[in-house]
Amino acid sequence: MADGKIVTLEKSEVLKHTSQPKVNPKTGEPHANNWTYFEHSSGNFKSGIWDCTAGSWEHNHPKLEFCYIVEGSVKVIEKDGPTHVYNAGDAFVVPKGTPVTWVVDDYAKKIFVSAAHLEGE
Repeated sequence: MADGKIVTLEKSEVLKHTSQPKVNPKTGEPHANNWTYFEHSSGNFKSGIWDCTAGSWEHNHPKLEFCYIVEGSVKVIEKDGPTHVYNAGDAFVVPKGTPVTWVVDDYAKKIFVSAAHLEGE
């Protein structure tokens, strides 16, 4: 938690860093890093930086997530739906519970903001 102070991503202290291969990849050997810079004490809301190497994997989003692609590109393929291509400078929202396949052709880096529970959800 930030204790009432503004948090600047990539400049403030990292609260948590994880680095691991994606589980059950569909293609390649994608490896992701996740740096959390802000997390509300409820555990319901957090923000940080994520990056990943080439590969693809299925993911059922456990939280509502806002994404802003900083570097590289990603494809997000909705189950039984369209394929979305996002490049550096693009922003998008993935609703909680959405089943998708993520595809990283080379490398991608994003800023994320996620919320597990919203009033009325």
